[in-house]
Amino acid sequence: MSSALVASNGASASGNLAIFIDADNLNDPTALDHVLTSVRTLADRIVYRRAYGRPESLRAIEAVLWRHGVRPVANLIVDKTTTDSALVIDAVEAVCRNDINVVAICSGDADFVPLAMWLRERHCKVLCYSLPNKIFANPESFYDEVILIDVVGESRPASLEPPLKNPALPTRKVTSPQMVAEPTAAPQPNVGPSVKAILKALPELATREPLHLSVAAKTLRDAGLLAKTGSSTTLFRRYPAQFELVPTKQPNTVRYRG
Repeated sequence: MSSALVASNGASASGNLAIFIDADNLNDPTALDHVLTSVRTLADRIVYRRAYGRPESLRAIEAVLWRHGVRPVANLIVDKTTTDSALVIDAVEAVCRNDINVVAICSGDADFVPLAMWLRERHCKVLCYSLPNKIFANPESFYDEVILIDVVGESRPASLEPPLKNPALPTRKVTSPQMVAEPTAAPQPNVGPSVKAILKALPELATREPLHLSVAAKTLRDAGLLAKTGSSTTLFRRYPAQFELVPTKQPNTVRYRG
């Protein structure tokens, strides 16, 4: 069985492809590297490679983006994330200005359903790549094909399998290797700065007003409380009784509960 992805009708895909990555949703570097390697077989030429997200999301996958020549697009720091809007605008503009046959959306976010439907009305084949735990319900109703990427603890790379031929099962799952540098000890709970240290570095949280996570992350890194590649979301989630992340699904702000 060939390891290359093929079109649903069994013929090799051709034409031009555009790939748009929601880095706030699909930001596992191993899975993303796997996707970007595999989509090369789907078209004669990939004319758009772009990734959208908060600066910290893009930093987590910057090596993969550089390797595959993907252009990072950082969202604006406002009260609500602008990632989805920027991705949608660029996707629409790309299809209107270029002869694009296939569009791959790397996100399991339901916010892109209207975009997927619009693209299909423009006769584009629309693919969705997502991690299994980040996909919304019933995605196969809106995409031509849904590919779920499982990251497992294998030592050697695995290739994406061809799509299922059974039309009753349009969604398929593939596996991607989890790169392992060396054995690590079991994680210890609440390792890192205390709530007191966080509040000292971020006194504005004491007002109980929401603070954008990108601003909080920069301040915490400058104070030496967060590693260069550390996630502020992960840090605040260690203290759910003290800090509230909003929105729950894809948080972009943090508020001190008191």
